[in-house]
Amino acid sequence: MAAVSCRCSSVVFVGNVSYRATEGELRDACEEIGPVESLRLAVDEDAGNRRRGFAFVEYLDDETARSACRNLDRRALRGRALRVDLADLGCGGGRGETDQPVGVEDATHAASLVNGAPPSAAVTAYLAGLNRRQLRETVDAVEAQGDAAVEEMKRAYGGLATLLEQARILLDMADADAAAAAAKRKKRGARDHHHGREAQLASKLRKLNDGKPSTSMAFVL
Repeated sequence: MAAVSCRCSSVVFVGNVSYRATEGELRDACEEIGPVESLRLAVDEDAGNRRRGFAFVEYLDDETARSACRNLDRRALRGRALRVDLADLGCGGGRGETDQPVGVEDATHAASLVNGAPPSAAVTAYLAGLNRRQLRETVDAVEAQGDAAVEEMKRAYGGLATLLEQARILLDMADADAAAAAAKRKKRGARDHHHGREAQLASKLRKLNDGKPSTSMAFVL
């Protein structure tokens, strides 16, 4: 079972998702734990939106996300055991910032999610020192060589395949954090706007009430 720590996150990483599983089936499995705010299946846009076998799921709160880690990890879906862990390693949302290194914690976490043999410590340390923009540039520079050349490079350099996968996972983690943070800002803005409208209405009602203190139609707030 995935280790659950005090990391502050309402977003979970769901790996080892069968390519035969539909988004609805994955959502249904995740909603057995609690309401799902959002679910994003990772796809490779350069390969015709081919699914990459993992997803990011946002729950309403941290507690529900931790429950998903405890109760969904190793859960069978379409013949494959899901791998579930918290996606956000920090409470500050720094991973979504393009100018900050991803850090050792995030890089190590991403390494644990790579399929097959884990990346070397040297690769993890190298990626930990890169920021989001540099990760994107690294992946793009390799993939720009074309599929045939990339496959040849993978055969020539044994660790390249895991490096690319680890870098992609880090990028997806950053994208998921940024999307979750944007959604929360949008909700907070809508809530603040609603409260502002309520305050304006209350102010108007008080003025009406103050203007007609003796009538039976006076408002009582």
